Amino acid sequence: MTMMSKLSTELVEEILSRVPMTSMRSVRCTCRNWNTICKNITFTNKHLAQRTAAAASTSKGEILTVVMMNCSLHLMRVKLQRGLDPTVNTTGKLISVDDSYQVVVSRVCHCDGLLLCTTEAYSWLALWNPFTGQTHRICVEPVSVRHRKLWYSHALGYEEVGKSCHRVYKILRFAGLVHEIYALNSGSWRVLDVSPDWYIDYDNHGVSLKGNTYWYARAAGVGFLLCFDFTRERFGPRLPLPFESFSDDAVIMSSVGEGEDKLAVLFQHRETFEMEVWVTTKVEPNAVSWSMFSAVDMAPLSGFRFSTGGSFVIDEENAAVVVFDEDKNVEKPTRNTAYIVGFGESSYFGEVDLGKITTGKEGFPHACSYVPSSVQIKPNFMRTNGID
Repeated sequence: MTMMSKLSTELVEEILSRVPMTSMRSVRCTCRNWNTICKNITFTNKHLAQRTAAAASTSKGEILTVVMMNCSLHLMRVKLQRGLDPTVNTTGKLISVDDSYQVVVSRVCHCDGLLLCTTEAYSWLALWNPFTGQTHRICVEPVSVRHRKLWYSHALGYEEVGKSCHRVYKILRFAGLVHEIYALNSGSWRVLDVSPDWYIDYDNHGVSLKGNTYWYARAAGVGFLLCFDFTRERFGPRLPLPFESFSDDAVIMSSVGEGEDKLAVLFQHRETFEMEVWVTTKVEPNAVSWSMFSAVDMAPLSGFRFSTGGSFVIDEENAAVVVFDEDKNVEKPTRNTAYIVGFGESSYFGEVDLGKITTGKEGFPHACSYVPSSVQIKPNFMRTNGID
C-alpha cells in the first residue's frame, strides 16, 4: 500500500466513523471498499469511540433506546432533563436484519449490545449487532419431539469462559415443558432437563443482566422473580419481589444503567391505579434485595393501568420512568404510546404518540435501553449484511 493510498484509507475511515448507526447499512452497500473498511475491527472501535464521545456531549438525562413496534425496530432518544419538557424522539428506523426479503420481526431480546430477532413465521432466528451490522442466522428446527417450533419464548445470555473471560453467547427457548439451549460455539440445540412448577406468560419479556436473564413468573397465581443462569444452564430458586402480586396485576421489568447492572420492576395493582417502581440493591441468580425508587397514584394523572406486556426504561438521576404501551382504548387500541412519569417535588405526567398501530396484530411496543457495542460475533458463525 502506497503512502497516498494509506492516507486515503485513513481519511475514509475517519469520515465513515462519524456516520450515525442508523445509516451504516447504506454505507456498507455503497461500494466494496467501504464495506471492507466497515468490517474491520479497528474501524468498529473508532466508530464506537465517536458514538461514545457524541453521547457524552449530549445533555444528561438522555437514554438511547431500541423500540420494537409494528414488527420493525426503531432507535429512539428519551430526554428527561429536569426543568425541560420530556421528549421521546425517533432517531431512525433500524434496517431489518435482512431488509431485501422484507423480514418481519415479531420478537426481540437484548444482551450486551446484541439483539436476538425472531421472525414472524419463526423460519429462523438472527443474532444481530446493529452497530457493526453483523448477523448470524440460527436454525430453529425443534430438537424435542414433544413440541412444535411455534410459540417459543426466547432469552439471550452468555457464559464467561477462561481467565480472559471470553464470552460464549447462548440462546434459551422454551414453551410449556420443553426447554432447549443453543450455544454459538457448538452451533446446535440441546434439550435441557427442566421440570417447571411455575409459569411465564408469552408476553412477559425477560431482562438480561450480567449475562443471565430474569423473568416475572407465577405459580398458583402468586408472582416472583426467576433467573436462568446461562453458565450453569439452569433456573435458580424463586426470588422474592418487594410486593405481593397476583395474576391480574401489572408487573413490568427493566434493566438500569448502561452496564445493565441493576434490575427495576414496575408494579400497578389490578384494582387501583397506584404504581410502585423498585430497583435492586443486590441481584444474583439465587439472591435479590430491593430499594423503593418511587410510588405515585396514577388515578388523577392518567386513570389508566399499564399492561404487563408493556415495557419501560428508568432514569434514576432525573427520577422518572417512560412506559411504552398502547393507548388508553383498552378494547381497541390504535396508537403506540410512551407515558412519561416524573416523581418527587417536580412530579409530572405526559404522553407521546409514537404512531399508528399498523400490523393488525396484538403486541405491545417493546423497549430496552441500548448501548452500542463492538462485540464481534464469532466469524465462523457469522454472516455480514452488505456487499460480500
